[in-house]
Amino acid sequence: MASNVSGKAFDRSLLKRMLRYIAPYKGVFWGAFAITILLGSLGTARPILTQRAIDNYILKGDAPGLLNITLLILGVLLVESIFQFLFTYAANYLGQSIIRDIRLQLYKKITHFKLSFFDKTPIGTLVTRAVSDIETIASIFAEGILVIFGDLFKIVVMVGAMFWFFDFKLVVISLSVVPILFIATRWFQKAIKKTFSDVRNEVAALNAFVQEHLSGMNIVQMFNREKAEMDKFKVINNRHRKANIRSIWYFSIFLPLIEILSAISIGLAMGYGGYAAINSFDSQTLQMFFYEVMGWSTAEMEQQITIGTLLAFVMFINALYRPLRQLADRFNTLQMGMVASDRVLKLLDNNDAVEPEGSAQLTEASGKIEFSDVHFAYVESEPVLRGVSFDVNPGETLAIVGATGAGKSTIISLLMGFYPYQSGSVKLDGIEITDLSLGELRKQFALVLQDVFLFSDSIFNNISLKADIPKEEIVKAAEQIGVDEFVKELPEGYDYNVKERGQMLSAGQRQLLAFLRAYVTNPPILILDEATSSIDSHTEQLIQRATDVITEGRTSIIIAHRLATIQKADKILVMDKGQVVESGTHETLLAENGYYTKLYEMQFKEREAI
Repeated sequence: MASNVSGKAFDRSLLKRMLRYIAPYKGVFWGAFAITILLGSLGTARPILTQRAIDNYILKGDAPGLLNITLLILGVLLVESIFQFLFTYAANYLGQSIIRDIRLQLYKKITHFKLSFFDKTPIGTLVTRAVSDIETIASIFAEGILVIFGDLFKIVVMVGAMFWFFDFKLVVISLSVVPILFIATRWFQKAIKKTFSDVRNEVAALNAFVQEHLSGMNIVQMFNREKAEMDKFKVINNRHRKANIRSIWYFSIFLPLIEILSAISIGLAMGYGGYAAINSFDSQTLQMFFYEVMGWSTAEMEQQITIGTLLAFVMFINALYRPLRQLADRFNTLQMGMVASDRVLKLLDNNDAVEPEGSAQLTEASGKIEFSDVHFAYVESEPVLRGVSFDVNPGETLAIVGATGAGKSTIISLLMGFYPYQSGSVKLDGIEITDLSLGELRKQFALVLQDVFLFSDSIFNNISLKADIPKEEIVKAAEQIGVDEFVKELPEGYDYNVKERGQMLSAGQRQLLAFLRAYVTNPPILILDEATSSIDSHTEQLIQRATDVITEGRTSIIIAHRLATIQKADKILVMDKGQVVESGTHETLLAENGYYTKLYEMQFKEREAI
């Protein structure tokens, strides 16, 4: 998902699209826009007032006049400070409001992506897009567009004021190095563009690596992989450092160049203007000639460069170079924001990753499930299901068994619409599941997985998932399936925080909470996917009790590793290499002395050996 911010036209189109997010905040934007114009205009006041103070009052010894103009300068400073505060607040308010909207839009989009998208995209990359990339976008509005416009406007006003108030030749000589600055700025802008893209790429890679390895730290330590993984991290971290150093290298050239050109401008002004002021040199010969050639009036031309004029002019040069110097940083900020916005907008535009939804409605399913000749492959050349067909009647319990990789869990993924099947038919209550909206489809199911995911929150919130379910109802349900006993033993009971992924609880306790979570939703269809494969015998008895309670009166599908837990099932499907090889009850399958019998005898011998 590398950035493609390249080319002036593409940058413009990207910037135009980002500007659309301003629409809800037009008042704030235009208010900040007006303030930046006002600030640009006020910037000329202090140098001119300083010149008047020196030439008209200090050199003439006019103390009352000096006091008045000093108060006026202080007043201008106060007004500038107030408007600078208003501008900074408005610009940052605009930026934060816009990224709030974009982040909400992006998160909503991510939650509707297909699971196949998450199979191919590192979580750390998505975290980078949703957090740091979007945060960088705020700078487009808070420190980019408005501030760049303000700086450019200030530059134009300053240059215009210099030609209006000062000796023409003095201005031309002093600003003769500015073209070099514009050339250098353009070079810098082009050179820094790719380095920022590289930096963002490496930040995403760094986040992805750290997130993945922190999540799997137990595996890293268990297999003594600390040094090997550290070596990998050093490589990624070094790439990140090099990308940043490349951008720093351009800054280390450009910023001193600006300082040198600024010093040269001031030196030229001091040299020419100082000589003219000291020797009362009439500096207008060339200017007079230029005005006469152009046919302009020379009536208002300055007759002499004074000390006050020279000081004011140096102030103008500093005021001119300050935005020119900052312009590089502004373009830097804008470019980083554009790279980040390119990445975020690509994610927002990725409609291929969005789960397709049907429009059919299903208020509450009776639980009739039909699979007819279903074929599916995660990778096109590697089929996982090969013509699977079966049906489950309302209220029945279907068990699916088979070796690892036989396609058991894939059947559940297709039934819940997590992946699209290539051919065949999957129906719920006679309706093709692709014709149902995903919300309507998935609210018919409650799913209990082998690997239970719990949020870093209280047990109550993990059970209710913050839905409007009374606590009394959850406690009653916990008592019915035998979960209440262990919850009450915890320090804060149902308010106990289980921490990230439920690490404060055992595997069996997490599994029991998953059963409770499924039970309180009261689904028409219950799915248990290897829910008893990694727990002790005592917890297995509790879960078996819970299973009996929550499967009563509803359609249930149980993917089982331990065959002892499914002997009461109404129907058992035996899967092998993506196909249904046997089907029937526990007794009929044992009587056939086939694949199921071999699985059963193998597990029986394993238990005897234990």
